[in-house]
Amino acid sequence: MNKNPPLIAVVCGLITALLFLAPLTLGGLGYVMSTFTAMPLFVAALGFGTVNAIIAGVVAAVAVSFFTGVQGAIIVGGATLLPAIWVGHMVGLFRDDDGTQEWFPISTILFRMALMCAVIAIGFGTSVGYSPEWAANQVETVLTQFANLQPETADAPILTPEQIKQRSVEAAGLIPIAMPMSLLLLMVINLLLAARFARKRGWILRPQVNLPLETAMPQIAVGVFAVAIALSFLSGPIALIAQVVTGAMVGAFLLVGLATLHYLTLGTPIRGVFLGITYFALLASRTLAGVVALIGVGETLFQIRARRGDPNSPSKHF
Repeated sequence: MNKNPPLIAVVCGLITALLFLAPLTLGGLGYVMSTFTAMPLFVAALGFGTVNAIIAGVVAAVAVSFFTGVQGAIIVGGATLLPAIWVGHMVGLFRDDDGTQEWFPISTILFRMALMCAVIAIGFGTSVGYSPEWAANQVETVLTQFANLQPETADAPILTPEQIKQRSVEAAGLIPIAMPMSLLLLMVINLLLAARFARKRGWILRPQVNLPLETAMPQIAVGVFAVAIALSFLSGPIALIAQVVTGAMVGAFLLVGLATLHYLTLGTPIRGVFLGITYFALLASRTLAGVVALIGVGETLFQIRARRGDPNSPSKHF
């Protein structure tokens, strides 16, 4: 099978389709599985190049269309297949400079991925007619259904109507930032898992890189981030678009900040405990995510990692 990349690409495409369709038959578990829809395409792209990634994408789109029609194929194509193929293509790009391969920089890939996730989120919002009021209504419906599941014998309601209304408005305000940020983080996770799988199989084309050192953003991203934050205080569609871009940039700088923390703590005795507490706290605190993202901004502007030098044994994951 290793000697037949097109066949592997076809298998990757079928797995992609199955993961995308999983929520139709597996409920909650299916939704979890669907978050890994892009991973098989990344395997095809990282292991066998862009052409085979395109083959996998076409197979996935055709398979999905059999079950959901053309509309489903368009959705998975725009939200997952085309972005994954493009990212996989960028990861595989290199030029030969007198026998030395120079690969497309991680910083540019991450920046473009962030902008791409912002575009996907904007496209989704446009397709559903997104507005803060629409989002608040959707969240209120979900919270009301959750509250109605409470047994009648309960002493006090899980959420009062007033609390539901308040939390709906608060959650709706976070959606433009949280959605592109989540899309980016999920895509990066899929990419890393695909890289690890392909490397273990001996398929991956790109040499292994030191992620704690090389995960970065170009300095222009700081300017984009600053402008997006400023525009997000306006009103109307411009503010919503700016909030989406802000969320995507927060996600990207968060990754740079985490890479910086990984690098700066290399060789320290408390590294495992410190990173474990950091990741746990990130799940519980939006504020800490902002702080780590600011560390990423600081690294982008001032090259904090370069001041530490090169540790003797940097960990490699990609």
